[in-house]
Amino acid sequence: MPCKPSKAKRLLKEGKAKVINRMPFTIKLIFGSSGYKQPVIVGMDTGSKVIGCAAIANNQVVYQSEIQIRQDVSKKMQVRKNYRRTRRGRKTRYRPARWANRASMKKKGRLAPSIKSKVESHLREKVFVESLLPVTEWIVETASFDIHKINNPNVNGKSYQDGNQKGFYNIKAYILSRDNYKCQSRQKVEHSKKLNVHHIVFRSKGGTNTPDNLITLCENCHKNLHAGKFKLKTGKSRTKHAAELGIVKSQLKNYWDFKETFGYETKYFREQILKLDKTHYLDAVAICGQADVKLLDKIFHKKHIPSGDYQLTKGKRSEKKIPTGKLFGLRKFDLIRTSKAVGFIKGKRSSGYFALMDIFNNTLTASVNVKKDCQRLTARTTTIIQEMAIPPLP
Repeated sequence: MPCKPSKAKRLLKEGKAKVINRMPFTIKLIFGSSGYKQPVIVGMDTGSKVIGCAAIANNQVVYQSEIQIRQDVSKKMQVRKNYRRTRRGRKTRYRPARWANRASMKKKGRLAPSIKSKVESHLREKVFVESLLPVTEWIVETASFDIHKINNPNVNGKSYQDGNQKGFYNIKAYILSRDNYKCQSRQKVEHSKKLNVHHIVFRSKGGTNTPDNLITLCENCHKNLHAGKFKLKTGKSRTKHAAELGIVKSQLKNYWDFKETFGYETKYFREQILKLDKTHYLDAVAICGQADVKLLDKIFHKKHIPSGDYQLTKGKRSEKKIPTGKLFGLRKFDLIRTSKAVGFIKGKRSSGYFALMDIFNNTLTASVNVKKDCQRLTARTTTIIQEMAIPPLP
């Protein structure tokens, strides 16, 4: 394992094996064997955006992949919330509000949907690898981030005790001093002398009391902001993914036993022993800890997507229908082969001319006639896979 393509072809032709997966192409013997299984070590590089995974058997990489994790869950949940709220106002406005008594909101150990999706993405890859290979040992790289050092790279030693809020009675006094006791809205209005500390992301929408989420506004601008007369530009958090990965790490330990390793060990082994570049799948190879390892010349790129498209119409008054189901027997994200390209369906037209893309959302062709020139290779699933060749190392 792995066997050569010629041997696999012979076993299938003689009826001694059967195909159990097409990508990666995997066969299973259907006759009695000795039962010997060589040890298979699998390394996983956890992440908040991309997961790296690699399996090694007999000092040879037999499987390696990079998985793009969904980043749109929170946004989609917000859109769904808005649809539900407006529908409730139209249909059942007599009903009392009951959003605060949901059982799921009070459940002990509850995870936010976006974090839950990322935890399940790691577990999904674990189950997939174990369905193909007799895994002997899992080695997972976990990370602990220094949030203070991310915000201030120069912090060291005793300076950890000298935070930004040292010397201030409370966080409100710190925010006013940080903003020089001036309104930060930059609106061309008459600013009042009375100042307020405002949450950029409201507490009702998950905002926190951290300094990054607080800003100084005068009373006039504060009232105008809550009245919807202008909006504040919100910056991206520098610690969002670090905090998410910390939660993912703690959750994974609840699901299966694995050997834990850390980023500095992976970096040393990859750079000093294997002499490899920095990528997620090569990090996973280094995590396995095999010195004389033969690399694989291909990688499986994966992307987790929603199970379906549910928006039926678009336009200000929903005047244009969107073909969300099958059109000419094909759905969005089906993998098809045409004379122009092999790729995933990106856009569908009722004329039969579809747009194709690769797994990285790059357009391969903007128009191909699927009525005359099409062969479906795989149907849409929540994980789309594309095999790519790796250029040889210099």
